[in-house]
Amino acid sequence: MLLRNSPHKDPKKNSPLKGQGIIKDSPTERCCFTDSQIDKIRHCFPTNTLFKSFTPTALSDFISDTWVAFPVTPFLIGYSYPFPQFTQSFFSLTGIWYIQALPMIWRVLYTLERIIEQEGIYLGMAELAEMYDLTTFGSHRYLFKRKTGEDHPVFKVTKNDTNWKRRFFFVRRDTVPDGEDLPKEWATHAISISHLKLTPAAKERLLAFKKLDPETRTFQVATQGSQEVSSASVTMSSAGKSSKSASKFGIDDLANVKSARKKTPVASPSASAPKTPIRGKGKKRKASEDLQGLPLLRQQFLDYFNEKFAEIETYVGHVEDQDRQIADLQQMCHTPKIHPRSTTAWERD
Repeated sequence: MLLRNSPHKDPKKNSPLKGQGIIKDSPTERCCFTDSQIDKIRHCFPTNTLFKSFTPTALSDFISDTWVAFPVTPFLIGYSYPFPQFTQSFFSLTGIWYIQALPMIWRVLYTLERIIEQEGIYLGMAELAEMYDLTTFGSHRYLFKRKTGEDHPVFKVTKNDTNWKRRFFFVRRDTVPDGEDLPKEWATHAISISHLKLTPAAKERLLAFKKLDPETRTFQVATQGSQEVSSASVTMSSAGKSSKSASKFGIDDLANVKSARKKTPVASPSASAPKTPIRGKGKKRKASEDLQGLPLLRQQFLDYFNEKFAEIETYVGHVEDQDRQIADLQQMCHTPKIHPRSTTAWERD
């Protein structure tokens, strides 16, 4: 299959992808994002961007001087490329590549970008370091972990994603801004951001962030079929212009909870939860407060559950890495002759 929108054939430009060997060649990690699906997110890239045709056997650590892999997640939730300053600063500082970030990282960064743009609260890497720790997920993939004893800075970011490892695509470097400067290998040692210290001004900004309403600090999504998109169905470049009413956290969120109990009528599904409980008015006050508190309590429980589930998956990832290393050592011990060769950064890790 030829490259879409490719003006001509060029053997150099069509060089094959090269695997780094960081992840195993498994059907559960091979690319499943097809050409027709790429066409739906083409608008998230500059007009002249060239995408490599679908290769079902490709892995996300495949890379070359010509092609570079992108994850699908950021473009489904509302990002466009090039990414905005806050997001790009995170990847530049830590040294990890876009494809190495779990969907949870993209949701957090996207929500913080929206808050920066809509609420006028400037947030930097020092503030981010006060909110989260960066931890490995195994196979050199990374996610955020909330600080011990602290509440979640951003809600609704820890849910599970189906086939997130398999949803990626390749772009030709010389057709996107700064494409030649994009990494040509995965980072095997991410740089910690925990050393960043807060200035007095940064402390004030962080305090202003923590005072925001829970709905403002919630990652908003709308489900269309099986794909996740932004609540306003726009890219990050125009997300700040969307109406704030579209991101309200309302009682209708309870409709997504599956329960064995018999359903009982609730208030109008379009009503949003007030910032503070309404006091007075006898018996009606208690019923109203119960309904207003349920969405937040439900979300806090789901966030806690999903965080613990992510920790289990992180542990499993470590075990798989160790098993693979043991298998490699056993194979080396049974190999009659080992030819000397140079090692790369990821092989030395």
